[in-house]
Amino acid sequence: MKGRDVVLGLLMEKELSGYDIKIVFEDVFTHFFDGSFGMIYPTLRQLEKEGKIKKEVVMQEGKPNKKMYFITDEGREEFYQYMKTDVEKDVLRSDFLMRMYFGNYSDTNSMKKWIEEEIERKEAYVADLLLKYEKWKEGITFAEEISLDVGIASYTAQVETLKNKLAQLTIQEKRDEK
Repeated sequence: MKGRDVVLGLLMEKELSGYDIKIVFEDVFTHFFDGSFGMIYPTLRQLEKEGKIKKEVVMQEGKPNKKMYFITDEGREEFYQYMKTDVEKDVLRSDFLMRMYFGNYSDTNSMKKWIEEEIERKEAYVADLLLKYEKWKEGITFAEEISLDVGIASYTAQVETLKNKLAQLTIQEKRDEK
């Protein structure tokens, strides 16, 4: 999955400005797609150059003109082709998990601190997704609900596992002190 696939997918729903797309990336996709603001506008320019999307400038009084993007038939075709491809393997980069893997080269207090911070981070993700769920539940599609539910379940399971491992680490630390 590339950023262009995501942008085309968003434009399948309705015309959007670059800012609107940025908000969706930050608000909706944050738990499963890492798309930066710096990726959006170059992608829009490229898609427009290729004829996959078109731009319409909306004049506004008292503020800059708004550039609205909408998908073309060529863009729809590309998006439908993407939807027919095999699902790619998830890409995971986790500094936390890498530190845990090499935790034997650190001390127990550092490891406990990392785990506690990761628990807080994941609990914040769960809380954020639950808030979004409440906010969106009226207009959410079943397919969109799946992505939220999987995110919530994944982070909840990680929190539970980390709490168990933190308890085990604490018990091990007490044994080592004796």
